[in-house]
Amino acid sequence: MGIADFQEFLETECSSACVSVDLLKISRGFVQTKRRGVGRNGGNGRFCLVVDGECCLDRLYGGFFSDWVCGGQWNRMTSFLSSLIQACQNANMELVVFFNGALEKEKMNEWFAHQLEQKDKVRYVLRHIVNKGTPPPKVWWNAPVFVQGALRMALAHLGVTVACSMDDHHQEVIGFCREHNLQGIIAQESVYVVFDPPRYFSSNDLKLTYKGSLETKEYIMDEIAKCLNLNPNRFCILGALLGNHILTDDDLHEFRSQFPNQSAKPKRGAVKLDAAIIKTTCDFVRNLQAVDNLDQVGELVFANYKSNKPELINKFKQCVQYYLNGTEGGFLKYRPRPRMPGVSRQGAVYPNQSFQNGQRSQEQYGHGDSGSSGEGGQGKPPGAFPVTDFKLPTVTTEVIRIASERHQKGLMHPMIYQLLTQGEVKLPVTLEDDTSRELPSYVDLYRPVRQAIYSVLFNLNKLKIVHENTFKEKGETAPNKSFEVAVREWTLRRGTTRPTFEVTLAKPVEWKTPSIERMWLGKNADDKHRRLRAFLTIMHSDSPLILDTSYVPQHLLLMACVLRYVVQYGRVLQRQELDAFLAMAMSPLLHDVPTMQDLKLPNIMPRGVQLASLFMSGVETALAANDVCGAPIPAPMCCPWLFFDGKLFHFKLLKANNNTPLIDMCDGQMEQVLRVERLRQAVLENLRVDFAKPLLPGLYPHPHAHPHSHYPGPYGHGPAQGPYGPGPGPLFRGRGGPMGPLPPPPGPKSPGRGRGILGNIGRSPVDSRGGQLEIAGVVVGSWRGREGPGMQRSMQRGMGPSRGYMPTRPLRGRPPTFITGRGYAPPMRGMYNMRGAVRGARMVRRPVRVTVRPGRGRGAKATSKGRGVTVDASAVGNKSGGDKKEQKEKDDTEQPEVFEDAEDGNEDVEDDAEDEAEDDADEEEEEDEEEEEDEEEKEEEEKEKEDEKVEKKEDEKVEPKGYAENDVSGQNGPEVSA
Repeated sequence: MGIADFQEFLETECSSACVSVDLLKISRGFVQTKRRGVGRNGGNGRFCLVVDGECCLDRLYGGFFSDWVCGGQWNRMTSFLSSLIQACQNANMELVVFFNGALEKEKMNEWFAHQLEQKDKVRYVLRHIVNKGTPPPKVWWNAPVFVQGALRMALAHLGVTVACSMDDHHQEVIGFCREHNLQGIIAQESVYVVFDPPRYFSSNDLKLTYKGSLETKEYIMDEIAKCLNLNPNRFCILGALLGNHILTDDDLHEFRSQFPNQSAKPKRGAVKLDAAIIKTTCDFVRNLQAVDNLDQVGELVFANYKSNKPELINKFKQCVQYYLNGTEGGFLKYRPRPRMPGVSRQGAVYPNQSFQNGQRSQEQYGHGDSGSSGEGGQGKPPGAFPVTDFKLPTVTTEVIRIASERHQKGLMHPMIYQLLTQGEVKLPVTLEDDTSRELPSYVDLYRPVRQAIYSVLFNLNKLKIVHENTFKEKGETAPNKSFEVAVREWTLRRGTTRPTFEVTLAKPVEWKTPSIERMWLGKNADDKHRRLRAFLTIMHSDSPLILDTSYVPQHLLLMACVLRYVVQYGRVLQRQELDAFLAMAMSPLLHDVPTMQDLKLPNIMPRGVQLASLFMSGVETALAANDVCGAPIPAPMCCPWLFFDGKLFHFKLLKANNNTPLIDMCDGQMEQVLRVERLRQAVLENLRVDFAKPLLPGLYPHPHAHPHSHYPGPYGHGPAQGPYGPGPGPLFRGRGGPMGPLPPPPGPKSPGRGRGILGNIGRSPVDSRGGQLEIAGVVVGSWRGREGPGMQRSMQRGMGPSRGYMPTRPLRGRPPTFITGRGYAPPMRGMYNMRGAVRGARMVRRPVRVTVRPGRGRGAKATSKGRGVTVDASAVGNKSGGDKKEQKEKDDTEQPEVFEDAEDGNEDVEDDAEDEAEDDADEEEEEDEEEEEDEEEKEEEEKEKEDEKVEKKEDEKVEPKGYAENDVSGQNGPEVSA
């Protein structure tokens, strides 16, 4: 739409008209002028501005802080809003926030184009999370699910006036400003420039600073007129020729092709208008002789059109009139009279006493047209309901009046008024991956709830009962009649290129529901009970414990109903994910805004993002059901900041996916654990729960790429990380050993204590994988890790983390240890043990004969076979014997028999042998080396046996009495110890 590009043009080409201002300073100056008696303002004497909430969602939410993708930090949002409203009140400034509650079917093409942009952003966001595991940049900011509803609740709680549009959002915002004589508008829509408001402030630049100022930019309307060199009374024609939802860019393509400037000629299907086209259009409007006769202007604009020229001229006149209705002069003529008591908002259209909803919907908008250009914009799926049957049951005037009043004040979900008047709803894009079947779409997940809402809202049960009673009184059998209501749900599915809707049939429910009049207007005590029962039945949560406040506190009732419904739907949640939701709701950190603001998540998981979005979509649907049933749950108990925080949910989910016990998830608070257990019992009462299974093992790179390995790394990385979240690690099979998960990779531990908010995920403060203790670079101690029956130590001694080798093909009849896949980089592990031991088999320790080699330090102490006397052979000299005898005794002294304990010596021998056995990366050469080592070992054993025989012979020949076998006479004499 060309008019949308006009705002950017003003900021770049008319920068002199954009001035930085401080709204609080302006407000204080406005109060001083009022006290002097100069000027006159409407309202209560304050500087009052109307805020277009749809343009300020990011600003009112608190800005582009990075954790919006987690699902919404509602307590942080309310904290920011409190600071904002407090600053405005201190400066004597008042805000009125307007949200878009209109269906605006004539603008359906614009809505669909906006949804396509949001869909692209969602795809970029999920791709970024998959690849990086970090929050996305702010250019991809997408409004969290239910942010409009949360803002309505928070602003109303803070005493801010909230309004909701009914038919045309832009017209009603400018109409409210002029009707109540307000001082200006805060928005970011170029359509307001054409409307020429009293003062126009930018919402994109709105910023509340720490020094107590509310900074933004103001668009000076007189400066804009001077910059464009255009009379303000011609702005409406300029806006019409730039294109909008009535006169589209395709309709104006031939007109723009007439421009003499080649650079100003547009391309058909161009996404946006460039500055040259806008300047040339402005020159055309400036050169018009007169603008009083729109027919003559239309003839000039569409002079080269042949086929549909009258139709385009009519559209041009409607477009100009649309903008004139928003100007100061046109508003006085356009403003309608209120048709019902208590309704003063302009632009609202209300039905008469004999109003038929289905007829109004079809007469005003045609039969299934998308709105703006007469081209059929609907896309009926196979088996869709015929358009001519889209007629809604008659709704009483009292119900319409109540719905319109509550809708205008923002006290009711906008979907209800849209259903009552037009029988259609919009289902916007959320953070979900439509290319994956892991999680269902929120459109499909909550469709049964919406069907029950439609049935209760249109009194289908009552219509069925009245029909049966009518024939029963006559003594006749009631003929079969279908009491179904077809509702159009506009949504964006994968592969759609134009606005499409899906038909959802609402049928009478099996349980008897009270009429909508009784639920909305009933004042008896029994009516309150029926409202609550109706709501619980719609949410499939009518169980005894759900109403027991000792199990489910009142502020958690809405959350419990949503979780109970999701659990019943099928395999959506995993068991630990349900615990993460419950532990988050019970955590005292939920309301600790400073702590949650300082908390840093090690990574963000795509499954966690989608689960949070899916849950908040359920909360929004449950709130709509609550409003339909007459609000059995009070509004203060429905606020999302009472039970949800996206950042805290991700933190609990990271712990839950690492098999953290519930006591550690609850920060070691046993009372909190008991509350979680009771809440879980209420959610799962009388249900055969079929939790989602952990996903198949993911193929992920080497875990040492991520320093904080004790947390699950980004998508597809880190320990126990599956394709869409944490799961069991890849399995391997040794030589006949059992299957088991790979041991977790070594990595630094968190500095925390185990149960603190930032502490370790694991329970043991000591690394169970073994390690070494170094002081000043010197190894002073080491320990081995705990080994399971199916795991052996990886041989990483002195060779780094990627020391081992895993074959990808079968060797000697053995199956391969892993199957390669795209993107798979296996952790490098040692494959075989020393001497052909089977991996996975239990090692049997035995004494190993060690031969002490000469030239390696001090001489060893030998244990004699005599009377148990130990002689230090290195300190004894031999001068009495011959050379041969002396040399022979020295050899015997240097090669004693030593038997080490199995727990000490055997470990060192195995480590040395393993290091020698793993020097070659090729498995076949490694097998050959092992065989050679076996042969050498046999030769050494045979040689040792021969040495023993020689020693025995020498012992028989010479053995001094009272001394050890190595005792000889010398100068100093032997050292003897008893």
